[in-house]
Amino acid sequence: MKRNGLKPIIFIIFILTVFSAGRADRRQQIYGLALELEKQASFLAETSFGHFKGWNNAISDEEQAVLFKSEAFLASCRLFLRLTEERSDYYRAGFLRTNLYNAFFYLTRAFQDLESSMRKAEVMPYELSACRRLLNAMDAEFSKWPMSDNLAYLHQRYVKGRRDAVYMIERRGPGQYVRRAFKDLESLFRYNYDLKRGKDPWKYLVEVSNDTLEKMEEGQMIDLTFEGWLIIEQSNRPNRPVYLIENGKKRGLTSPQVVQRFGGWGKVFEVPVEVVAKYPEGDPIT
Repeated sequence: MKRNGLKPIIFIIFILTVFSAGRADRRQQIYGLALELEKQASFLAETSFGHFKGWNNAISDEEQAVLFKSEAFLASCRLFLRLTEERSDYYRAGFLRTNLYNAFFYLTRAFQDLESSMRKAEVMPYELSACRRLLNAMDAEFSKWPMSDNLAYLHQRYVKGRRDAVYMIERRGPGQYVRRAFKDLESLFRYNYDLKRGKDPWKYLVEVSNDTLEKMEEGQMIDLTFEGWLIIEQSNRPNRPVYLIENGKKRGLTSPQVVQRFGGWGKVFEVPVEVVAKYPEGDPIT
């Protein structure tokens, strides 16, 4: 009996050991990327100053903006590097302290300011691209750590705040995410089928705070329909009709043979009864 009782304890210890090791690896990944980013940012600031200092004995407003933004980005990189160190206490027993991702959020804003200034000054050095690649790699690491206010984790998920609106979160660049509201339930289910996620989009829903939503810009609304598709209501009700949505109306398919003619049951998509009910009846297809 004692020997059997030890098995669950040993298993739990094993799981905790693996989990802790994985967490340590993720922390080291972020730290390593931050270390390399600080080196690139330092070189970028030095070369920017040397380049503009020896250019026609004059520095334009755009070039001066690059100098200041370069130094600001370097300072952000150094601060972020300090925060990623284990002794900084920005980590805890869970996956990821929210404030560390917030630090990354501010770091990417500093990079965007620098990139914008360099574009205006028509200077795009290799080191800038290297910094972007490192930030993208860091963003990818953050996306593996599930927290409802970690924007990187929310990419390609549906989110909902206190209000009824449901949004799709899309990544546009390192630390840059937009929220796109679904116009209605039909748009959500159609989008979910387009992503080949099956008939239950709610599996991908994450509830977030309004503060998290407000960190993202509002993108274009997602407005989709099942026009041209075969649909059937989601229920266990027997003899549910199959409809073709055509010209804004639902046309009932009158036999299994007609369903086969339109591609078979593999082309029939289950949707909530509210979606079916919103369409007026059209002529049946025989």
